[in-house]
Amino acid sequence: MKRRDYGSWTPQKIMVRATNWLGDCVMSLPAVEALHNRFPNSEIVLVATPGVGPIYWNHPAVTRQIVYDVEGEHGGVRGFWKLVGTLRKERFDAAILLQNAFHAAWMAWRAGIPVRIGFARDARRVLLSEPVEVPPPEAYGYQAFYYLQLLFRAGLIDDPHSLGEFRLHLTESERKWAAQELLNLGLGGRRILVGISPGATFGPAKCWLPERFAALADRLIDAVGADVLIFGSRAERLLAEVVARAMDHTPVLLAGQTSLRELMALLARCHLLVANDSGPLHMASALGVPLLALYGSRDERGSGPLGERARILKHPVECRPCGLRHCPIDFRCMKEISVDEAYTAALESLRKWK
Repeated sequence: MKRRDYGSWTPQKIMVRATNWLGDCVMSLPAVEALHNRFPNSEIVLVATPGVGPIYWNHPAVTRQIVYDVEGEHGGVRGFWKLVGTLRKERFDAAILLQNAFHAAWMAWRAGIPVRIGFARDARRVLLSEPVEVPPPEAYGYQAFYYLQLLFRAGLIDDPHSLGEFRLHLTESERKWAAQELLNLGLGGRRILVGISPGATFGPAKCWLPERFAALADRLIDAVGADVLIFGSRAERLLAEVVARAMDHTPVLLAGQTSLRELMALLARCHLLVANDSGPLHMASALGVPLLALYGSRDERGSGPLGERARILKHPVECRPCGLRHCPIDFRCMKEISVDEAYTAALESLRKWK
């Protein structure tokens, strides 16, 4: 592998195109931090969609953001050219494309950014000034290292194996808001807070059964007097309601009622989060929240939460991991995870980290 020697090159302004998935944005944080450490005096401007941009708010490695609102002002051909015009006026010295899409390279090229670094995939090699060969999975393993490999193979960093800080950054006002919101919901005091996140944007093959989430929540309420918060996006509201209706006790249903930053602040207050492989799982991991992660079709070795506070439940069925959005057979990987098993693991986590 030939790596370019950038020597004393110091770009004044770097555009970073973020990914479009919450979990991947969290796992890209070490790469963004590594880029900042490499160029501490450079302005790092993140281009991100409204759905993921708040992940990076208050992060010390990010100078500011440009919102790419494809559902609003940047929608369609005219909207795309409006964004390109905005980027061109910025006069960026370099673009780091964490997003793998052809569209990301096309955008950077049309904006006239002279140094365009990204993986040479999705037919975009010709649009990149520095096309980086995609590393084999054995070279990175965990997804966070995939983004670090981009910087390493481009010659921007020397160590692709150091994750650095893996943290989201809440403000003091956001923490105070979460504390007051819980009081408004009647959840103040010293009671145990258990978060439940039953959805996953990727698809149903990643989702544990709703009735099992409900049964687990009821058992934790009976066992430790927990207050249960059900989280999720607006699109996951119906799923959250299915879980709530299946419960004997009454949870606090917050799905679809919080912004992304409000969700992060409330997650940070939880003593445990039980979740599928999803954005909230990775956000909670980066907030230091104890986790019970339920894995089905995806390989936890590539995208599982890190840290001693994370516990992963999985079963080694013969067809797992398939990586599919929908199970074509009988959903055995998730059905093998029983309520009893999850309950025992949840109690152990609460006793250890409460």
